[in-house]
Amino acid sequence: MPLEKEETASRLPVHEGPPPEQGETIFEREIPSDAALVTPLVVRAVEFLQRENLVRPNEESKVALCLEEALHNAVRHGNKNDFKKRVRLKVFLSEREWGAIVSDEGAGFDPGKVTNPLEEGLWGESGRGLYLIAHYMDRAEYFNRGNTVLMANRL
Repeated sequence: MPLEKEETASRLPVHEGPPPEQGETIFEREIPSDAALVTPLVVRAVEFLQRENLVRPNEESKVALCLEEALHNAVRHGNKNDFKKRVRLKVFLSEREWGAIVSDEGAGFDPGKVTNPLEEGLWGESGRGLYLIAHYMDRAEYFNRGNTVLMANRL
């Protein structure tokens, strides 16, 4: 069941296994778990989305923020900054939506155990990225023990 914008990420269960096929893969990259590599990847991905006319000019910063949060979470929390572990970004396009899938090689997590930033404050250390993804994207789901986040926007 996809996460609705009004819900928080903590209400969303983690689906078993990888996400089902979402459409055509139109952009795919992999980086080692190094925080310094996240921003350049986000810039490339957003530029690609702009060239493909998938992101409206007034939404570029929101999409960039969601990608950055998901990728940083994968590097920092998922892979524990282990340079030997990889973080993958895949952008897909279907007839009704485009989206991004971010995966790490960590132990996974339970979104239900992440602090709700609306209770703790958005500038706290936990939950802000999950909340922003759920708020700015039309759909957000977790797979693979929490190692994979799928976020998508309708066309």
